[in-house]
Amino acid sequence: MRAGHCLSSPFRCKSLQHFSVCFVILVMSISLVLIYKRSVGHGYDEFSQREKRTNLNARMPARFFNNNRNKYNLMDETSGSGGLGKLKQFFNIYDKACTLDYINANKLAQDHPCVIEIIRKHYLNEPSPPNAPLKLGSKDLNDRSPGQTGVIFRLLKNQTNGFFVECGALDGEYLSNTIDLERKFNWSGVLIEANPKVFESLLSRNRKSWTLPICLSLEPFPTQVKFQPKQNTGLSHIEGEAKTLQQPGVPGVDPDLVTVQCFPFYSVLLAVGRTQIDFFSLDVEGHELKILKTIPWHKVDIKTLTVEWDNLLEGQEALSSFMEESGFIRIGAFDFQYTRDVIFIKDLLNNT
Repeated sequence: MRAGHCLSSPFRCKSLQHFSVCFVILVMSISLVLIYKRSVGHGYDEFSQREKRTNLNARMPARFFNNNRNKYNLMDETSGSGGLGKLKQFFNIYDKACTLDYINANKLAQDHPCVIEIIRKHYLNEPSPPNAPLKLGSKDLNDRSPGQTGVIFRLLKNQTNGFFVECGALDGEYLSNTIDLERKFNWSGVLIEANPKVFESLLSRNRKSWTLPICLSLEPFPTQVKFQPKQNTGLSHIEGEAKTLQQPGVPGVDPDLVTVQCFPFYSVLLAVGRTQIDFFSLDVEGHELKILKTIPWHKVDIKTLTVEWDNLLEGQEALSSFMEESGFIRIGAFDFQYTRDVIFIKDLLNNT
């Protein structure tokens, strides 16, 4: 604009200046919104794509675990995430590192990408190579389980190449509900054992399954708990406020309490990249029902379960009632050697 025009019409000049300022502010606001949306979505894009791939094979490529990105936009978990909170987040004031302390302190949701990354980077061990021979203490080819494997195998009509999750896996051989499925029928899966010393033996077996030295969380978020190893390793259990019928450790006989990290069952499935499970074996000395209540059943597809109820405070009927409400049929309660389990199968007629 020429100077003469401003002198002759100062009001018009001021109006144009105001318009220019408003226009600049508008453009900056739109840019901030677009950048903010991109920053929020960026941390979740890769995870969302992984969650959709629920039919992946059990063995994931090595690159899946070489993700060095350890920052997330944790806007949803930051208190005061209103307008000012979002602006602070935009300028990286509240950006948090993805750490174990952070996910525990903030009780991050079980499907949060930071929780999944922590599991993958620090707890999840890849299956042994296909050509690595099993290292078992015995060459006995008989069923190593107390009896659950045979029942499940019949329910699944002698299925081969299935996928299991066994929590309370012990050393991967003794009383294992999955070793025969793996070595005889080409199954693979996930083995979870919270007892640190027993887990070392599990790793040495060369199982063709993912392994994790954790406990399953009794809450829908990560937690740390006191864990009581027992001289009879099959009776090791979580101690503390969550009571069971299991006896506490005996001083001078049982090992001292240890701190163990727990993750929700669903978080473990997402970390492995598998939400379709043929067989879930759950034996944690009294906390089974609490763990089952953390599972978002509408997001997983589990065909069969065997659940120990020996040390369950709520009792067998409470367990059966909950599983029936969750879409399963109770096959029966079985008194196996060393354990008493209830076996369930998915109700396909009412879940289609």
